[in-house]
Amino acid sequence: MRIGFSSSCAIGLAIALTLGAVSTADAQQRDTTTRRTARRTTRSARSTQRIPISKERGTTTSPGEVAQPAPPPPAVNQDSIAAAERARQDSIAAAERARQEEAARIEQMRRDSIAAVERRRQDSIAAVERARQDSIARAEQEARDREAALRLRRWAGGAYIGLAGGYSMPMGDIKDAATNTGGYSNGWNVTVPIGWDFTGTPFGIRFDASYDRLSGKNYRSGTTTIDPPALTVYTGSGDVKLRVPLGRSWSRFYVLGGGQASRFTGYNTNFTTPTAPTGQVKFGDASWKWGWNAGAGLNFNFGRMTGLFVESRYFSTSTDAATGFPYKEAKVIPVILGIQF
Repeated sequence: MRIGFSSSCAIGLAIALTLGAVSTADAQQRDTTTRRTARRTTRSARSTQRIPISKERGTTTSPGEVAQPAPPPPAVNQDSIAAAERARQDSIAAAERARQEEAARIEQMRRDSIAAVERRRQDSIAAVERARQDSIARAEQEARDREAALRLRRWAGGAYIGLAGGYSMPMGDIKDAATNTGGYSNGWNVTVPIGWDFTGTPFGIRFDASYDRLSGKNYRSGTTTIDPPALTVYTGSGDVKLRVPLGRSWSRFYVLGGGQASRFTGYNTNFTTPTAPTGQVKFGDASWKWGWNAGAGLNFNFGRMTGLFVESRYFSTSTDAATGFPYKEAKVIPVILGIQF
């Protein structure tokens, strides 16, 4: 029984090996037929062109395999080479021009930057110089303005009118007792000045209308005491004025002098009855008597022509001694304080 099973296994294995060998042979036969068919097809396709066949060194090929020849180099075209060379040279030239243009642009930018910095520096220097010159010009103008203002203060002029009053004192013979009069004592004065000071110069002119009233001194006629009337003096004067500035202010010291005409009224002319004189002289009865005057004063001005002033002058008038007023000269010194504007 065991022998029979082993025989059966051996027969089966032999059949299997036989079938495998047949299948392998058949496959090899088909593969060989296929390769041959492909070679014949390739030879038919390449029969129109002869291709040299060579084996490349260093190339490993399968046994029986033929190496394919390298394709032939293309034909050399001199125009193409020249065109390519020109293109290469043009490209190099263009690149060089671009490089030079870029370098020139950078250099120009550098120069422009330097020039801009220099312009700004010059502009800054010029601005500083202009500011300095402007400052100097302003300082000089301010100095001129101050000088002009000072000159204006010192030598300003113009028209003015004023009003003053004060103390009036008789001087010389008019104070002393004489025939038909006991002389005159101190009195009072009112003056109205009208004038014009010339701008830029120390000179001016002035006209005054003044009123002096002097009290008569008592005197005796025999055993009778006579109380004479007051003496009134009307004076019109015209003077030249010379001013001297005081410091940097509007105030001035001045002197003046000129001529005058005066009328004396109030004294008696009829002494028929010595103890009761009559014939008191009125303004219309008196005549103008000529004389001169000179004096000085101070202006304490608040502005151009406005301020206070104090003044004293000496008036001397030739009276041509008359009955009841037996003096050849009448001398009066008023001291007045006033305001002008």
